[in-house]
Amino acid sequence: MHVGIFSSIVGTTGGPAIVDKRLLEAIAARDRENRYTVYRIREEATQGLELGERGGFTFRTIRPSGKWLAVSVGVTLELLKRPVDLLHATFVAPPFVPGKFVITMTCWSQFMQPEFYPPPVRWRLQFLLSRALKKATGVFCYTEYLREKVIEEFRIDPERVFLTEPGVSGENVPIEDEEILQSVLGDIGIEKGYLYFIGQVTRRKNIIGLLRAYNILYREAKIENKLLILGENSFYHEEIHEEARNLGLTDQVVFEGRHAYADLPALYSAASVLVFPTLSEGFGLPPLEAMACGTPVVASNATCVPEVVGDAALLVDPHNPEEMAQAIHNLLKNEELRKSMIEKGFARSRRFTWDRMAEQVLAAYGKIHEMDGG
Repeated sequence: MHVGIFSSIVGTTGGPAIVDKRLLEAIAARDRENRYTVYRIREEATQGLELGERGGFTFRTIRPSGKWLAVSVGVTLELLKRPVDLLHATFVAPPFVPGKFVITMTCWSQFMQPEFYPPPVRWRLQFLLSRALKKATGVFCYTEYLREKVIEEFRIDPERVFLTEPGVSGENVPIEDEEILQSVLGDIGIEKGYLYFIGQVTRRKNIIGLLRAYNILYREAKIENKLLILGENSFYHEEIHEEARNLGLTDQVVFEGRHAYADLPALYSAASVLVFPTLSEGFGLPPLEAMACGTPVVASNATCVPEVVGDAALLVDPHNPEEMAQAIHNLLKNEELRKSMIEKGFARSRRFTWDRMAEQVLAAYGKIHEMDGG
């Protein structure tokens, strides 16, 4: 089978981009039968891929260039010239796909909480995703939560909707070497023991709720731990920075842009608690990555997060800063609870591997290829 894989995000930052990169590498390590053409928007987007000695991968840079031109026109033109047996669109699919294709659903917030996105982005995502879900031969979903949403809201045959769960990368392990820790923390200007959030600085991630919880801890519980917010500014980030100023927390909260992926294990390891207060998620890598690094987690009980973290995180109502603050305080002060959650976290994170995701995806490719006449 000749599979085309179109990722409009590989080579960028963020969870879905990491998933696409690791999935391609895991497929290359596992599959010796199928041929693959990887469509990229920029030539340099795939330079970091580690595919080993495995042949059978061809890379094509889409023309016309530019993300939305590539999505709306470029991929379709390429497929008309050089057809494949199955196209896998990992984030958004072109409006017209000649032949069979599968779309990966990474999140449901575009439909459930459209206010998280500026209107032009919202309309574009809703149009492309709705059209793709109605026309796709198959749909991949990171979680059962997403799978159920797709089946219920778009009335898609459950046999065509597949669970493909992301993994935790092997480099996410506890870092105890002080020299490594200080080389990373020194660049930021923060000491070990901080509360940690990692992700885009945007409304969907509920950083305002986290700031309010931290304000309670700082003002009432008198904690000395700083709060590190690591991630690039995205939609509506101004309101988040304004909230930090209004709460008088500019000296206690450190906003830091994205760091190299190689720095993340040290940043997880040096934190006292990872807080994942999201209002909507399609999967959520940070809690599992933190668990793999031996850092206990407080997480939102919204959307798919309970499914992903299981009993290995303290779950809280993301709309309740007091409840969030109490859970964080418990992990800071209750050593027995900390140890228990760290051990549960190690066990939980080991359940998610990129090899298993590749196995799920490859099995689904085979089933989809056989559908409607093979």
